[in-house]
Amino acid sequence: MEFKIHNVYGEEKLSSIAKKYDTTPEEIKALNPQAKFIKLPFSSTVVGHGQQIKIPVRTKEQVKVERKQGETIPQGEFIKQARYRCNQDNLIIIDGTPNFSCELKTQYLFSTLDNEEQKYLNVKLEDYITSIQPQGMKEAFELIRQIELIRNQIIFTQDNLGKISKIHNLGTLENNWKIFLDKEVKNIPFFQELEKRSPDTIKDFIKNGNKEFSNNEELAEVLDKNLFYHILLKANLQDDLKEYTLNQQSQIFPNIKLQTKVVQSIASEDDLSTTYRLVGTLNKENLDEKELQRLYAELYQPLIKFSYTEFDYIYRITYVIENKTGLLLNAIVSLSEQVKNNYETITKFKLKKIEL
Repeated sequence: MEFKIHNVYGEEKLSSIAKKYDTTPEEIKALNPQAKFIKLPFSSTVVGHGQQIKIPVRTKEQVKVERKQGETIPQGEFIKQARYRCNQDNLIIIDGTPNFSCELKTQYLFSTLDNEEQKYLNVKLEDYITSIQPQGMKEAFELIRQIELIRNQIIFTQDNLGKISKIHNLGTLENNWKIFLDKEVKNIPFFQELEKRSPDTIKDFIKNGNKEFSNNEELAEVLDKNLFYHILLKANLQDDLKEYTLNQQSQIFPNIKLQTKVVQSIASEDDLSTTYRLVGTLNKENLDEKELQRLYAELYQPLIKFSYTEFDYIYRITYVIENKTGLLLNAIVSLSEQVKNNYETITKFKLKKIEL
C-alpha cells in the first residue's frame, strides 16, 4: 500500500487525522504498529506528540446515505468495511424429536464514518432468506420478513457497553413503517387472516410497531436481539468489553424473565487474530421454581407426559477479530433454553466475513 508521512504536533485526534486524509483510524493504526496511540473513552484516540506516522493513500469504496431533514446523520460518506454472510437455525425439540425448524440466511454490508469524537456505524441488510418446517407457518414468517426489510438500514453510534446509544436515521425508519401500514401490510395474506380472527392481536401488533419505530431505546433493544448486531457491537469493543447482564423474556414460559451474567475471555491469540469467548450463566436465584413447575404442568405435560425436570438457559458465543483491522472475521453462537430432556428451543448461528 502507498503512503505519505504526517508529522504530529501536539496530541492530535486520530479520527481528525483520518478525516483529513480521507482514510480510517484502523488503517492508520495498522500501518503504524510502533506508533504511540493513547486511547481515551470509547471512539476517541489521540496520537502522541512528535511522531511521524504513515498515512495510507488509496481509493476507497464509499456508501452514499440519503439524509432527511431533522436526522442527525453527519456529512461525509460512509466507507465500506466488510460484508457478512450469516446462517441461523432455530429448532424446537419436544421429547427428543424436532417439532419446528427455521433456517434464516442473511447478508449485511457494514460501513463506518469517523467524525470528530464519534464513530458512526451503518449496517445494511442486503439479503433475507427463510426456509420453514412445517410449511404451514410460512405465511406468518412472510410478515416477519417484511418488518425486517423496514429495518434494512440502520445508522447508529454505540456506547462502551456494547449497546446502541443512538439510531441516527430513526425518522426514515418511522416513515418506512408508516408507508408499510398504509400501503403494504393489508396485502399480506397472514395479516388479512389474523385481522379476521383476532382484531385485538392486530391492534397490539400496530401499537408495538408504532412504539418501536418512534423510540430510540425500543428499537435499539429489538436490534440487540438480532444476533448479527449483538455480536458486532460486542466485537467492536474488543478487550474493552466488560461483563454484562442479559435480560430477556423466556421463550418457553410466558411472563418469566431470565437474567444471565455474561463473561468475556480470550480463547486464543496469534499475530493475525484474536478469538474471544462469551459464556453466560443463568441466575436461577431469581426464578420461582414452583411457578415454572406449574406452567410446565399446564402447558407441556399434557402433550409430553413426562414430569418437569430442570430448567436452564445456555449462552455461548465465540468470535474472531482480525488484529490488523479490528474487524470481525467470523462467529459461532449456541443458545438453548430447555426443560431438560423434555422441551428445548435451540438457536445455532454462524457468521463469516466475505469479500466486498
